[in-house]
Amino acid sequence: MLRRLIVIAFAFLIASCAGVFLLVMAALFDPATREAGLVATMNGIFFIIDEAMRHGDPEDAIAAFFAVAQAIAIAVCVAPLAVAVATGEAMGVRQLIWYSGISGVFAGASPWIARAARGLDRAREATPIEARIALLFFLTGVFTGFVYWLIAVPKDRARTDQ
Repeated sequence: MLRRLIVIAFAFLIASCAGVFLLVMAALFDPATREAGLVATMNGIFFIIDEAMRHGDPEDAIAAFFAVAQAIAIAVCVAPLAVAVATGEAMGVRQLIWYSGISGVFAGASPWIARAARGLDRAREATPIEARIALLFFLTGVFTGFVYWLIAVPKDRARTDQ
């Protein structure tokens, strides 16, 4: 049992890190996402510079900038995979479609889940760039689920098939 928990934790950590890496790389290589991300990043950088000029201490602005990046990584790569892993392990599911599918669906739906949680009116609609970013989030979730399945599941599946 302890060995299984160690494998689950290791696979979860590796899959989450791989998902964050894929998310950053895909965002840089997709022209529409890169443009939207560049605008947001430049606005954040200018905000940090503005805070430094006004207050002389940009540490709070830098911390806020990285907190947003961390929240995106958690919402897209960590939380959906955690749901898939927790439910999959509790139910004894060992299929690739479970880990990739559940993780992808929750990652792709994360913008709408966040809007609905905040009670925003736009929780049911999306602009084309939002749909493209949601597709990127979905593919990132599918990838994290695949990496987890690749590391954590095949040995157990092979053992139960004998």
